[in-house]
This record gives sequence, structure tokens and C-alpha cells, in this order.
Amino acid sequence: MRRTLLGLAVALCTLACQPSAAASFQPEGACVADGRGPGIYPELEAKLPGGLGGEGDPSRDSGRSCSDQRLSTLKTHGVTDLRYAGATWTPEGGSQTVIAVFTTPTGQPPLQAGWLEEFYKAGAEASTKTENITISQPTMPDAGAVWRLDTLNDLSFQSVVVWPGDGLVHVVIVATQLQPGGLTRADHDSAVRAAVHAAVVPGPG
Repeated sequence: MRRTLLGLAVALCTLACQPSAAASFQPEGACVADGRGPGIYPELEAKLPGGLGGEGDPSRDSGRSCSDQRLSTLKTHGVTDLRYAGATWTPEGGSQTVIAVFTTPTGQPPLQAGWLEEFYKAGAEASTKTENITISQPTMPDAGAVWRLDTLNDLSFQSVVVWPGDGLVHVVIVATQLQPGGLTRADHDSAVRAAVHAAVVPGPG
């Protein structure tokens, strides 16, 4: 499993370690298998920003989760089908940014931001590699009031920001790989602000 954004192990599996769509995967109808891939839910992918400063073009895909492993704490709220799209930027140096949107389809409980907050918190606490977990509820430009989780995984600052909007739940995940004489916590916080801005005020695709 790749060492970027994965210090939150279980919590990040929905986007970072879920397999691509298998033969049994179907984008509609009963959810019987987890799966993801480019263009599966184009209407969700269209909600993602096309750019993130000078970081170049992202990889983007979408999918759905229905297994107990992927849904984790969401199962306790009656969710059996979670749909999402994500754009990932991986610049040189081991850092990474994911901007994602989540929703549930008709027939499922409407997805609440608090449920994803619980999901990411549980995943961070379950990981043996995360430390100094802090949770705050700051007000950020463009997004307004958000929920934010910050943690340290070895030499990587990692943050998850969650907020509702436009009938979706928005998530930004930023991991900044620290290097001697290189990136700092201030650089990481700047990257988080830039990612939230891009999620709310999308640039050209």
C-alpha cells in the first residue's frame, strides 16, 4: 500500500486503496461489489476542480462502496451504498492532495457531513502509525465552517477537511512529506487552504 495519504490507513481506503472496478462491479442497481474507475459517475466527477494552482493535471475517477470494510462506521447510519468522485494530485517529493465529493443515491439515508467526520476520525484512531491527532472546527475562506482533522504520520503532516455543500459532502485530504530543510507545517497549511479554495472555486479543467 502506497505511503502517501495512507497514514490514515482505514479512513483513506475509500479513495486510496480500493481496487479498480472488478467484473462483478455495476455502477447502478444493487451494490454487490466495491469498485472505482474513470468516468463511472461523470456527474460526480464534473463537481471536481480542474486545477490546483501549478500542480498540473490530476488523476480522477469515481466509484461506489458497499462492503463493510469500505463503509466502516457509515454502516451504523444505515448506509449500504456510498458514491464518490476524487481528483488526486501527486507532485514530486511524496506529498499528495485529494479533493473528493461523496453522496448516497436515492433509497439510501441522505449522507451527512458528520457521518464522514466520524468515519475519518475512527480511521485515524485505528491506525498504528498516526499520532498527535487533533480535531478542530475552523472557519475557512470560501468554504465557511468546516471540520478538520490533523495528524502526524512519521514525517508526513496529514489533514482531512470535511464540509457540506450543494447536496454533497466535500472532502479535502492533504499529506505533506517533510524533508530536512524542505517543506514545513506552514507549507502544509497553505496547501490545505489552496485545496479547499480549489474545491469551492473550481479552476478550469
